[in-house]
Amino acid sequence: MALPNAEIQKYLKMILKRRYLFIAVSLFTMSVIVWGGYFIPRKYEAKSSIVIERNVINDLIKGVAITPSMTERIRVLRDTILSRSLILSVLRKLDLDTLAADNKELTAMILDFQKRTSVRVKKNNFFIVSFQDDDPKLARDYVNSLVRTYVNENVTAKREEAYGASRFLKEQVAFFKAKLDKAEDAIIRFRQDQGIYVAIDERSLISEIKEYGSEIDKIKIRRKELIAKRQSIKRQIKGEEPYSVAVINNMEGSNNLLIASMENRLKQLLVSYTENYPDVVKLRAEIAAIKNQQSVQPADNGPMKGVNSGDSAISTINPIYQDLKQNLNKIESEIKALDAKEKMLGVMIKQKEKELRYVPEGKKKLADLEKERDSYKNIYEQLLIRLGQSEVSNQMEIADKATTFRIVEPATLPTIPVSPNMKALILAGIFFGFAGGFGVVFLLDTLDSSVKEVQTVKNLGLEVLAVIPRMFNEAEQKKERKRDWIIYSIAGFYFLIICAAFVHELLGLTYIETVFASIKINLINVITQLQNRLF
Repeated sequence: MALPNAEIQKYLKMILKRRYLFIAVSLFTMSVIVWGGYFIPRKYEAKSSIVIERNVINDLIKGVAITPSMTERIRVLRDTILSRSLILSVLRKLDLDTLAADNKELTAMILDFQKRTSVRVKKNNFFIVSFQDDDPKLARDYVNSLVRTYVNENVTAKREEAYGASRFLKEQVAFFKAKLDKAEDAIIRFRQDQGIYVAIDERSLISEIKEYGSEIDKIKIRRKELIAKRQSIKRQIKGEEPYSVAVINNMEGSNNLLIASMENRLKQLLVSYTENYPDVVKLRAEIAAIKNQQSVQPADNGPMKGVNSGDSAISTINPIYQDLKQNLNKIESEIKALDAKEKMLGVMIKQKEKELRYVPEGKKKLADLEKERDSYKNIYEQLLIRLGQSEVSNQMEIADKATTFRIVEPATLPTIPVSPNMKALILAGIFFGFAGGFGVVFLLDTLDSSVKEVQTVKNLGLEVLAVIPRMFNEAEQKKERKRDWIIYSIAGFYFLIICAAFVHELLGLTYIETVFASIKINLINVITQLQNRLF
């Protein structure tokens, strides 16, 4: 929220009233922050960039050789670089371990280097190793030595791992080859001694017995169905007569017409049905009976007495009775066939059970030997495949065709410190300088209990009779203006020096640092001399 003009003028008058104090406090605060920053020890950062290169041959031999994935390498990279053993190796190469008086100090030194070493992974195959120290040369040498040591040890470790894997696999291949040969010899000797050349599969015997039993169950169900059907047909047969009686008119010419009509009917039936159809059989029997009746005209009809003299009766086969009889014969035949099949399956089950019950113990032992042989054979074949993959991986490591670490950018001597950030420190000094000056002026003005405005008296309920203006002396005003000009000039010049220091830092120059470094050395020498004199 913007301040009203009256408030701004009030604060400006407040600062103007104590302008010397404002300038002194502001410049003092700026000086402490800005120039004090140059006495802070400088931290230089050395960086080295490393890329993990994956050779194109890895894709060509995928599945043939075993190579660690990129994710696995990056996952252990940071822990490996910051490991105690690797950092201790680097410290020994740089002769920094001699600075430690004992193992406790050496451990503290290693922990300190671990904390100041940073490993940042960018993308999937690029990472940066950095280290901060007040000695730029040490930072550079440490980073380069750390990176080179890691790369060399990584290559050496991979080759030793490949050699060790191949050596171990060769030993295992030879071991299981001997086991396999021994198992084969045991099977051959056992077969020669026992005369057993084919092992009976007990599972197949059990499976066959179960299948035969299932077939017998189906036969029993089918037989029950047929028996029920047979009983039903027998009941139907009892209700039918074997023969049926047909009454024929003996009038002249009627028999011929009847035969012709029946033959036409027979032809119609044969179009749709076979010779065994009941109506066809019945019709043929009636035609044959009528023809027989025409050829033989008995004087006395015997059992057909009581029928009109102009008619005659004939006895024919009952087609329904005949059809039921045929079905009954079929069912009887099928029942006998099922009985024979059930008996045969029962014999086969007993035979299989006998074979299963009397399987020799030697055959079981042969099965155990073959199972052991197959187990060794499976392991041996897998080891051979792994050995081939290991040999290819080993050759890749020797030819440096696997995933490798390449130093893209080695660490160089840093010239610009990363800590403290003088640009930010100078800006902070300017801000806190003005803020501190205004804060002191505002605090003093708040503590001042004198009446500064007429309105303050009026607010107390007092009547203001007159206001006496402040009297100014011309000579004193000239002297004050001159003093103000001198102080403003000095303060402005000093502030320009601070601004120049900011520009100096923006340009990346080191002149001010050199001056303060010499001042720091002189101060250290003076303090050392004073300590020697006093103590």
